[in-house]
Amino acid sequence: MDGTGQDEGIGLLSGAPPAPERKVETKAGAPAAAPSAPAPAPAPKPEVAKMLTLRAADDTSRDVTAGTVTTLSAVLSNRSAESVDANLSIEVGYTSTYPGEGAEWPVHWTPPGKRSVAELFPRKERVAVALPANGGVPLSFEIEAPVGVRYGDRVEIRLAVEGEGGDAPSKLTLACVARQATLAIKTSRGYEREVADTLLARAEEKPDVVFALLVPSALRGYVFAEGMSSEGVREMLKGIRKARGLVEGETTLKEVEPLLVPKITVEGFVEGAIVELISGPFKGEKARVKKIDQTKEEITVELIEAVVPIPVTVRGDHVRMLERGGGKSGG
Repeated sequence: MDGTGQDEGIGLLSGAPPAPERKVETKAGAPAAAPSAPAPAPAPKPEVAKMLTLRAADDTSRDVTAGTVTTLSAVLSNRSAESVDANLSIEVGYTSTYPGEGAEWPVHWTPPGKRSVAELFPRKERVAVALPANGGVPLSFEIEAPVGVRYGDRVEIRLAVEGEGGDAPSKLTLACVARQATLAIKTSRGYEREVADTLLARAEEKPDVVFALLVPSALRGYVFAEGMSSEGVREMLKGIRKARGLVEGETTLKEVEPLLVPKITVEGFVEGAIVELISGPFKGEKARVKKIDQTKEEITVELIEAVVPIPVTVRGDHVRMLERGGGKSGG
């Protein structure tokens, strides 16, 4: 080898050279010895179920609104036939969609075997827990969403338990995530739009407080706001003329949903009813309902004072009921 790197077939990089092959001589007529069979691989050990487990009692993650208090629970179980002393570690952490601006979430719990309530801080804590044989210990955490919380902010309670046997710890994470709330604002009747417009102007200056406004025509004296906290909306309402305050508590979307569905304009009209046209070229004329089309929300009428009865089809919101006849409703 000349050291130029042009030699091929040399795979030895370091260490002692390989031992020369040992030839086995066999006598004439004698069969060669059969190679010995490889030793069977050891059977894998069956995986033993963890003796200590952590599981959520209900939700592992829950959406909450600012200023509300909720409880998340878990169960620490021992599947062993003997009592066990375990180490429970708890770590509380906050995350925010606005780094550096997220508020801290107060978290309280009652340690196993204790009677006093303690507050958990954003640091890792270790607690010794005595678990009965084939039994469990409940864990309950009371979490308060701060008033200044932002949308999407969250708090996590990271749990881990391990026994004295050195097994891999069992882990569980419980979390609360901040969401927006639907709030009802009481106003003077007839001033709903004025209050909403003023509140909208203020919301544009503070976009993180109010996300949307609803002024339902079917409900007088109320405006609905979608925002992060009732305190924030209440503060923005101060000084708004004809705003009478915030209704306590959150309004569910199920309560507001009927206000989002437009009412059929021909509802309540029947054939033979006497109506007045309030829009269009025949505005002010009286007519009799001849046909109702619910699908198109149109009504066909005949002008009462016309010399020749000519059917006229108008939108349902272009007529006003004068006298309800005894006919049938349209389909």
